[in-house]
Amino acid sequence: MAKPGELAALSAELKTKVTPCPFNFEWSSPSQGKRLILCGDWNRQGKRTSRTLQDSNGQPIPKGPRQLSTEQRLTALEAARRLVKLYLEGSAAKQRRKRVTEPSSTLLVQQRRSLVQMIRERDGGHGAKRKHLRHAWGLFDWLETRNCLLDSATSLNWASDGIERNTDNYADRLRIAEWACQINGIHWILPPNKRAKKPEVKRPFVEAMVNADLSELFAFVNDPEAQAFLRVITATGCRPSEVPCFDWQSWDQAGRPNHIDGYSRKQKRQFTSLIHPLEWLDGLDISLVRGKWGKEELERDDEVIASALTKYYSRLLRLAQRDLKAAGLEHRPSWTCFRHLWTIRAEVDGIDRRIGALSQAHSVKMASLVYLRHGQKAQVLAEAKRHASMHIPAC
Repeated sequence: MAKPGELAALSAELKTKVTPCPFNFEWSSPSQGKRLILCGDWNRQGKRTSRTLQDSNGQPIPKGPRQLSTEQRLTALEAARRLVKLYLEGSAAKQRRKRVTEPSSTLLVQQRRSLVQMIRERDGGHGAKRKHLRHAWGLFDWLETRNCLLDSATSLNWASDGIERNTDNYADRLRIAEWACQINGIHWILPPNKRAKKPEVKRPFVEAMVNADLSELFAFVNDPEAQAFLRVITATGCRPSEVPCFDWQSWDQAGRPNHIDGYSRKQKRQFTSLIHPLEWLDGLDISLVRGKWGKEELERDDEVIASALTKYYSRLLRLAQRDLKAAGLEHRPSWTCFRHLWTIRAEVDGIDRRIGALSQAHSVKMASLVYLRHGQKAQVLAEAKRHASMHIPAC
């Protein structure tokens, strides 16, 4: 909260810059979003009116949890000085106030409803939708708690509230803030100093296991269903939601080749996954990874099935994590960790990056980002191994 006397000191500073100055800084009412305004007899009719002060991007200056920053103070003083100068020169300094016909809480409810509906209608995986919906509710709860209206500057304050800019969480919040503004017809402005930085936090399990033999982990998992699930994701690099969608019957009848056809629920398309290495699926009991859903159910965009799938592979992940922790592993893995390790292993073993990306049902850019983030160590070791295997003739 702004400390007492802050606006009085700001008004006094303005009056030293412009004389005479019959105006004072104040905060607008909660229904108008608690924005910085300049109050006085602007119309020269003996009535008290106000003008909203805007920053360099044309956005109102909102009231935050702390006092105004130095940049906000300077911006407010400069904007107020221009308005007062127009007033003293007799020019029209009119600024029509938009009438707020609804309380801020009602308006926020409508804006939140529009954002939630847009997220539900977007293509994407069930887990990503749940994450986006969680952020959407968090944004509007944050606004309602502080009696603020939705705009570009305020939503940016929410995105950076206690969050580092070099994290994926900040990038997700920026995406939700942008969607919230755009779907509700609010101009979105992202200053350069608010853009997301490249995440520096790496997955510790991936870093630790980038050059390890993952097949040694299979024996540590006691639950047969969780072990079979782990073997499939480690050997194919697929998403956990895609494991039951593979055509296991045709793969078994074809003699278990090094590829298997499947369906990606996230990408909503058919794809062929490369099994590398093939021996990791030797003796696999396909009844453990088929799931209880039919092909038509899995290929249908149904939130009930998506939620059941999430609970299914989340339960198997917890079983695998428990056994791996008991075996002495320091870092707790996720299914995405094994997916990233497949991307790195395929690159080091000479599999074309485009083929590897198609095999994992994602883009070449995604494969490149995963490899650049985690694969330098694997690449150095692979190059050293290649040079050691070369027979250089003696001079």
